[in-house]
Amino acid sequence: MKSSRMRPMRFAGAAIAAAFVLSACSPATAPAPTATAVGPIDKAVVSLPAPNLSFDPTKSVSATDRVTWSMINGSLMSLESDGTVTPGLAEKHEFNADFTTLTAHLRKDAKFSDGSALTASDVAATFTRHKGIEGSTISRLTDRIDSVVATDPLTVVFTFAKPYPSFVSELAAGALGIVPAGLLKNADGYYASPTVTSGQYTVASSWAGNKLELSANENYWAAKPVVDNLTLSVVEDANSAISQLQSGQIDFAADLAPNFVTQLKGAPNVNLVKSDVYGFFDVRMWNRSGPFADINMRKAVNAALDRKAIVTAIWGEENQPQAGFWPSSMPGHDGSKPVDQDLTAAKEYLAKTSCANGCSVRMMYSDQDFPFSGQLALMVQSQLGKVGIDVKLEKLDAATMIDRLFAGDYDLVPGAMASSGNVPDQLLANALLGTGFLKAEFTGYNSEEMNKLVATVFETDGEPRLEAVKKIEAQFSQDQPFATLAPWVRGSATTLPAGVFSLVGAEAKMGSLKE
Repeated sequence: MKSSRMRPMRFAGAAIAAAFVLSACSPATAPAPTATAVGPIDKAVVSLPAPNLSFDPTKSVSATDRVTWSMINGSLMSLESDGTVTPGLAEKHEFNADFTTLTAHLRKDAKFSDGSALTASDVAATFTRHKGIEGSTISRLTDRIDSVVATDPLTVVFTFAKPYPSFVSELAAGALGIVPAGLLKNADGYYASPTVTSGQYTVASSWAGNKLELSANENYWAAKPVVDNLTLSVVEDANSAISQLQSGQIDFAADLAPNFVTQLKGAPNVNLVKSDVYGFFDVRMWNRSGPFADINMRKAVNAALDRKAIVTAIWGEENQPQAGFWPSSMPGHDGSKPVDQDLTAAKEYLAKTSCANGCSVRMMYSDQDFPFSGQLALMVQSQLGKVGIDVKLEKLDAATMIDRLFAGDYDLVPGAMASSGNVPDQLLANALLGTGFLKAEFTGYNSEEMNKLVATVFETDGEPRLEAVKKIEAQFSQDQPFATLAPWVRGSATTLPAGVFSLVGAEAKMGSLKE
């Protein structure tokens, strides 16, 4: 799919590192990405298995939509391919002394795709609109903002109800891309088919037949993207994605199931890419009612799971078991947590429950969510069966499963949670905060002690923040609201040169041309 009209140039960007060693409070300084000699590419196709839901970041949690936002939305900060956060539309910023106000200064050359100036009024209008959406999927970001005011055409001031020291890192999310203030007067119409964008690409042709056509934004403030015309394609079947990759129909097959990535080892002209995501795969348990309202039932599941067997079967050597909350890529990780199956302990916990003499629970799953969900569900069924928990499996379509998650209508379900970068706030707001939009990763878990620790992480910096991160691990081990299995890794295959397109956490990065 790559154009033959290539001339020698250099582009920024590098393949994802397998792991990151990062500080507790902000992305660490990382080596500069390696530039690779390559010319511009006329066309490229990226496939993803998740269905697209919406251009509106307040209405979607789709991985495909997150990639779309990364490509068409210009944000105040930028996420680099090595995971670091750098200036974006805002060339500089400063906090006040207690982190309750942030002043951002925009680039003078920032423009929208139609050539109009991108100003502080557009920034204020974008964030004010997002704040006003009830049930927003990005409320964890916007609810902490008290006000956004444009003090002059290039200066915008954010005021927070409480200290928000990690806000700068949050601003790299594609979901927070800037939209023209005038078009937000009819926001529903704009997000139905974005006509003007602030990111690397514009929408050439909206979603049709599971494909979205994007064209390079000629008025983008930074260097031009390596690929002139980018197609995003939803290919739910991994066999089809691999076939299309090998036949040249697509150039980057993202989020392949681990066993499919393994099959491609040694394939000619195919590069395998593993990218760590700042999060984990897990088994969720509904905490508020039913069998798993009993903490001893949750502890029994945690003890009965054979994490080593699960990781070996699904990821092989490309991952490792995890039992605590923090993945190995984030501060607070406790590598001493036991990951071995302990059937004796599991039975001792069950002896204190109504399941002492055996019981049945429901486990729903959807292969549209993760392609290995069915395999994982079968393994959980087998492993819990050894201690007398009879797991009844329910295979659902993704939409039905999401409805059931929000309703708390389940006992067990395979899950995963991640943040877009090495920012503890995002993972905590989604996975452990009982008052958050996702109700602690749909588990209904709501601990006053945990909520206080999460608030401390949100509102502090330095040692107090790091200490709270460590205490969260201890509180998680005590309450065990769900069972983590392994760090989240994304496996992809590509025929593109290294660094042209890459997945970074929950976001995506397109390399840029540099003379």
